[in-house]
Amino acid sequence: MIGAMARTTNQVRGYHTLAELLTVNQEILARTAPVVVECGAGSGSSTAKLSLAVRAAGGELHVFDSFRGIPPNDEVHQNLDGRRVVFRAGAFTGRVQAVKRVVEAHGAPEVCHYYKGLFEETLPLFRRPVDVVLLDVDLLSSTRTCLRELFPQLTSDGVLYSQDGHLVAIVELLRDQEFWRGLGVPPPAIEGLGRAKLLRLQPQPREPSATA
Repeated sequence: MIGAMARTTNQVRGYHTLAELLTVNQEILARTAPVVVECGAGSGSSTAKLSLAVRAAGGELHVFDSFRGIPPNDEVHQNLDGRRVVFRAGAFTGRVQAVKRVVEAHGAPEVCHYYKGLFEETLPLFRRPVDVVLLDVDLLSSTRTCLRELFPQLTSDGVLYSQDGHLVAIVELLRDQEFWRGLGVPPPAIEGLGRAKLLRLQPQPREPSATA
C-alpha cells in the first residue's frame, strides 16, 4: 500500500504529505469496517490514498466536496509563522469526474461515495456513526460546518483529523470551549494544536447526567 500511495504522490498533485496520509490510514486500518469521511478532495490524490486503506479495512469512504474549488468568501488568514493567506474562490478545484478518474487509476473506487455541493447543504443529510474523518477545507466557515455536523457523530473511539492546523483562525476555533459547548460535546483532546499542520482530535467522554 505504501508503494501505491507513493506512486500517487509522484503522479497526482496533492495538498498533503505522504506522511500525513499514512498517519490517517493507520487509523483506518486499526478498525474493522470503518465509516470514513473526507471533506475536501482537491485533485483526488488524498481520496485515492484513503480508499486503499478503507478497502483493506472493509469499510466505506464518503467524499464531500463542492467539486468547484473554494467557495466565494471574504476570509483573510494568517499562518502560524505570521504569513498572510487568502483562499480565493475556485482554488483547489477538482471536478467530480476528474477525482473519480484519479481514484479509478490509483485507488479503490468501489468503496467511494461522492457528495457534490457546499458542506452546509450536503453534510446535514448524512447521519451515520463515523469512525474516521479527514478535513482539508481551508476556510474557517467550512471548518465550523464540518465540525458541527460530523464531530457529534464520531463513535466513542472515533477520530477526526484536520490538515488546517497551520492557520491561526482554525487554532483559535479549536481552543474555543464555547464552540464545543454549542455542539453539546466536551472539548476534545487535540494533538499538535498550535504546532502542527495535521491535527488529531479525539472525543472525550461525556459527563454523566446528574440524577435527582
